[in-house]
Amino acid sequence: MKGVGAVAAPSLRDELLGLPGVAEVELDGEGSAPSGVRIRLAPDADPDRVGLEVQRVLAAYGMRSRVDGTAVAPPPLPPLPPLAPREEEAPPPAPVEARPAPGLAAVRLEETASTLEVTVTAADGRQATRSSAVGEDELAAAVIEAVGELLVGGPPRVIAVDWATANGSRVVTVVLEAPGGARGAGAGLVRASRPYAIARAAWAALTD
Repeated sequence: MKGVGAVAAPSLRDELLGLPGVAEVELDGEGSAPSGVRIRLAPDADPDRVGLEVQRVLAAYGMRSRVDGTAVAPPPLPPLPPLAPREEEAPPPAPVEARPAPGLAAVRLEETASTLEVTVTAADGRQATRSSAVGEDELAAAVIEAVGELLVGGPPRVIAVDWATANGSRVVTVVLEAPGGARGAGAGLVRASRPYAIARAAWAALTD
């Protein structure tokens, strides 16, 4: 995620970890421009308050959310599933849906005059393809549905898709709800193509 200037990614991670209610922070990528951010909240955290604090920290590192070129205040991030309690306090485990371990490998886009076809490929070779009408919103929906097919067996509910501009670079943040009800947020940096950035963000949002 560009926009953090010359400050190294670990400094951003440490500052986010220092916020009350933040239990875990993961940065994808290295150096001063992480390509993705995942935040897990403590079980007793206030998601609205923590979301505002996270946005404040990102803004301090140069992030400014924009929609169609107009500055707006981004919505607070919803809570991700809480960390499991310590072993001695853990209740009997409940059955959960197993999610594939491999990461995102590639995103292929084929376009005709009237349709788009998006194919998302996981690192283990599995693929999911979705078709849609031509358009930015339709493209984002098709990519997210394909990622959802690979990770959770179906399309997640899209709560928000937000594009930000930081120091001339584009970043997309998505907030999704899996079919089981778990919510997550993920971000992807546009390096070569918008579909791959959307897929990275959706992959992060649906992966524990």
